[in-house]
Amino acid sequence: MKKSLKDLADKTLKYLCVGSYIEGINFYGLKILFAENEVNKTRIDGQIYLNIEGKFAVLPSLPEFFPTADTLPELDWIESSKIICELRMKKVVDLWLSIGVPNLIIIFESGEVLYVNGHNDKYESWQLGVWGNTNKDEIWEIVSCPGDDIAVWAPDDFVG
Repeated sequence: MKKSLKDLADKTLKYLCVGSYIEGINFYGLKILFAENEVNKTRIDGQIYLNIEGKFAVLPSLPEFFPTADTLPELDWIESSKIICELRMKKVVDLWLSIGVPNLIIIFESGEVLYVNGHNDKYESWQLGVWGNTNKDEIWEIVSCPGDDIAVWAPDDFVG
């Protein structure tokens, strides 16, 4: 993962999610729905979502060391949904990608941490983006790619 892409991904993640709340889940896979926030609500009118296709954990606080993919639990869809439902209406105060592997780290106002493993040799572990935005010229998407890489789509004026 190139540092420039990680930096752009972190900037885009923060723009989309900091200050928002988890407002629901979608029952096709594990898709978390986020509310708009004060920063992005004038530009984005679509649904901000996080699609989790890999392992994850909710931690009580920011740990000194994060779990490895091997130590994260194997959860079925029902167990995963129950865990995510416990985060409903909790405010996102920060988020970023780990260095080297695009593990997604989301910090909530409660101090809890949603840790989403970003490593998979064959598949995308997670995607965060916007669907249904009225402005079809703007694509907002961050994807954890196989081989510990990241892909980012954001409007040119945002990228700078």
